[in-house]
Amino acid sequence: LAKSNAAFADQKIRDVVTVNGVRITNEDGTWGLVRASSNKPELVVVCESPVSEARMRAMFKAIDALIRQSPEVGAYNQSI
Repeated sequence: LAKSNAAFADQKIRDVVTVNGVRITNEDGTWGLVRASSNKPELVVVCESPVSEARMRAMFKAIDALIRQSPEVGAYNQSI
């Protein structure tokens, strides 16, 4: 994705890491991580942004939308 100039959460993707989940980092430094919980049968979503709370929320919203359109994920209860 990073090599194809793809965008996520309205920003160009700078990096994708798939160790212990999937972490997408955008050009502005905002990142989102989706990983399996270590103690429950569910997903954990973590997002941060050095730019603004609005950018962090935009990243979460994009991840949330992607997860919710994937019925194979099963029960999902993350929110901010």
